Amino acid sequence: MQDPSSAMDSRTKPTFVFVPGVLHTPAHFQILVDSLHTKGYPAERISNPTVGALASTAPPGADAVNVRRVLEELVNDQQKDVVLVCHSYGGIPGSQSVVGLEGSARAKAGQKGGIIKVIFLTAIVPREGENLVETLSGAEIPAGEWMEMNPTIGTFNHNSKALVILYHDLSDNEAEHWVSKLEPMAPHFAIAPATNVCWDADVPKVYILCKTDRVFSFEQQQRMLERVQGDKKRGLGDV
Repeated sequence: MQDPSSAMDSRTKPTFVFVPGVLHTPAHFQILVDSLHTKGYPAERISNPTVGALASTAPPGADAVNVRRVLEELVNDQQKDVVLVCHSYGGIPGSQSVVGLEGSARAKAGQKGGIIKVIFLTAIVPREGENLVETLSGAEIPAGEWMEMNPTIGTFNHNSKALVILYHDLSDNEAEHWVSKLEPMAPHFAIAPATNVCWDADVPKVYILCKTDRVFSFEQQQRMLERVQGDKKRGLGDV
């Protein structure tokens, strides 16, 4: 039986929502989510419609629509406080799903719940109207070496380099396990433009730069961050 005090504690803590990167699935967040649960934090993992067995059937922009659907259910229907965590590609659909659900605006309107923080973890952060290709090009980031197109089924898949690029800091067995969890992805994820991005939204935003990441170097992450901060010197907050 669940401890009543633990149940009460989970209702007062924010819900963490995780948006995965390219080819990644909810499974890749399992260890982190389990850790949060042990500390009493609710957590949800989003499955991008462009990833998986039905990837080729997902329309352009489906990932952003799906993230927004999950957030609206948590905020509007369940009145939850939400911390949105966007990893890598997850920064693109995640950044498009915040405006209108800010906790600060809802509190002023006498409403409960809302997005109280957005965390970008080595994430791709687009300017308004940009797609992934344009964002990477603007930050002088070359195409990923660990992916390739499968012309037979028309999806992007990982190749043998994924092991040492994505999971170089894990044991061989662990790396092989997580590579096995990668799924094919619809090619239009790279060209769907980002709209209604959240850089001017009144919600705390944090970008976590990772020094040993092999997909985006520390300097490349900084360039992406600087582009969205832009001349206004606003957008993302703490680093």
